[in-house]
Amino acid sequence: MATAAEMSASAFSAQNVSDAIPKTFEERATKAWQFYVEEPIVQNAINSWRTFAIGDEIQFNCDDEDVKWEAREFAERVQLNKLIKDSVLQCLVKGETVCFKRPTQDGKDIEEIVCVNPISVKVKYENGKLVEAKQTAETPGSGEPIDLPLEQTLHIKWNAPSYSPRGNSMVVTAFESIELLRDYRSAERAVAKRWTTPLRFIQVGGQFGQKTIVPDQRTLNTVRDMLNRMDLKAGLVVPFYVKAETYGTEGQVLDTEKKIKEIKEDIIIALGLAKSLITGDGPNFATASIGMQKMIVMLKEIKQVARDILNWIFSDWQKLKGYEEKSINYIFNDLDLTNEVDLKKLYIELYDRKLISKNSLQIKMDLNPEVEASQTETESKQSISVTDPKLIIEMVNAGIMSVGVAQEKLGLDKEKNKPATADWSYRPPMATGSVEFDTICDECEFFDDENNWCDANNRDTRFDSRACTSFERKRAKEGCGCGQ
Repeated sequence: MATAAEMSASAFSAQNVSDAIPKTFEERATKAWQFYVEEPIVQNAINSWRTFAIGDEIQFNCDDEDVKWEAREFAERVQLNKLIKDSVLQCLVKGETVCFKRPTQDGKDIEEIVCVNPISVKVKYENGKLVEAKQTAETPGSGEPIDLPLEQTLHIKWNAPSYSPRGNSMVVTAFESIELLRDYRSAERAVAKRWTTPLRFIQVGGQFGQKTIVPDQRTLNTVRDMLNRMDLKAGLVVPFYVKAETYGTEGQVLDTEKKIKEIKEDIIIALGLAKSLITGDGPNFATASIGMQKMIVMLKEIKQVARDILNWIFSDWQKLKGYEEKSINYIFNDLDLTNEVDLKKLYIELYDRKLISKNSLQIKMDLNPEVEASQTETESKQSISVTDPKLIIEMVNAGIMSVGVAQEKLGLDKEKNKPATADWSYRPPMATGSVEFDTICDECEFFDDENNWCDANNRDTRFDSRACTSFERKRAKEGCGCGQ
């Protein structure tokens, strides 16, 4: 009891659940980033959310062709795709993202846009509005805080109400499970080490019946050398007074594999992913479908963070360039989930049945109706350029294009490729719809009715088939003079 009373309570204080989550935002964000870097399951989950929502690249479209290409050049110059990916990653892992844009010296363009580490930024809110932002050095004592101009700074919080000054990381809810997972890994390593490196004792000498053997140092060295040089796959003959005992491989081994699997599932659920998608099991299809819908809604929330950043950047860029009246649209090359694809098909069917308007369909497809209307009008004004030789030949045969125009498109010389007859409007008799050729093969001279064979075309045919251009009417048989 005296020994128990002397035990320090601090040894068990760290086991509380509340201690797994730090109190301050900076400590939570630092710990969340550490787990993202070190734990593969956390990194894969966060990267999956970002990849599903953002995709590999964001395209920019505009109702003005010149503004569209200028916006794309601007996005490439300031590396907007990389900025959006980094900002969304900071928002999900650390709970916040802070962006800072710097205009050029002449004030007519934006020179640089950077993603600032939110841990180094101290913010102050009044009535839900940002009134102060200061960036401190990440290394203590490196310098004084720097005031960030509010008109050049964007602060976005994840999973936090408007009155909360700081956001919440997606990883915070998994802190306890991640630490428990690490404890099980440590136990598993300890068990593996105990089994791979057992403790071995060699006894030389001792009491044997009425005889006591006390080995000298030379005998001990000899036995040691014998055991060190022995072949582990073969036996070793030793004197009767040598005995070896191994400790560490006996007893029941802790089954950590099942425990680690359960903890990983808890971490996945804490990070917002549906358990049925990870483990493949679930109570029924309805709950799995609801989980899928929940993930789609969350993907749209992550995509909205990217839209807010792009709107903040392009609104200022359009104002500096004088393009306030232009409409810029963002096209995310993301990955559609199965239900999302089916939903888009449903919208297309509703539009085909005239149940929804064209603008409603474009909005549901994440498209800007103004931009698409302008692009459609521009494309309708452009003449169709036909360059496919097969299409040109088909248009000539259909009478849509003349032979002379077809030769120009194919780059042929009219004089060299002119046929023997100069009648360019020549058409076969069949094309004129002559009554003479509204006949059948049975009336043709070349038709062999016994074998159903056409001698003119060397192919099988039927007697009631329509006559071809090689038609020649059968000649009347000459009489024999008998009057019959």
